[in-house]
Amino acid sequence: MHKDDSFIQGFLGGEPDILRKIYTQTFPIVQGYILKRNGSEAQAEDIFQNALVTLFVKLKNNKLKIQSFENYLFTVCRNLWRKECSKKRVTNLDTIPLKDESVDLAKFSIEQSQWDLYQEKFQELSENCRKLLGMMFKKTPYKDIVGFFDYASETVARQRVFKCKSRLIQLIKKDARYLKLTT
Repeated sequence: MHKDDSFIQGFLGGEPDILRKIYTQTFPIVQGYILKRNGSEAQAEDIFQNALVTLFVKLKNNKLKIQSFENYLFTVCRNLWRKECSKKRVTNLDTIPLKDESVDLAKFSIEQSQWDLYQEKFQELSENCRKLLGMMFKKTPYKDIVGFFDYASETVARQRVFKCKSRLIQLIKKDARYLKLTT
């Protein structure tokens, strides 16, 4: 299942020492992340609790293979917070959103699975492609990319970005999970 089987089993079994460790090690990181992004302590607690529930359900159903429990938990929290922030932007338009928690949880589960697939396939790219796409995702100017990789021109950098993106898309579409997540 995972190299931290005993840790995960302790989490699933509700062992107090494991739960205490999760709260003392991971919650402060999540709380800091949310507070830096205009969230409150109460929101951080809610996000953390929702992430734990999501993680618990996925682990209980054996639908999850993770390399680092703490990193995965933080990623789930980050994605939940982003989703929460995007709701705020939409609700500021004086609309009253209809809430169906089960639909939200199902949608989140699908989004999380899509993110997991993307992360897994991104790691299969060459180190060069990962660095190049990472810089592009951070909106690094092409002239800086040319200097970093010592390319001949911005055109070469654009071609390499295109090839790396194409390779990533190809890897994702070849995976059997892709069709399940897009239908």
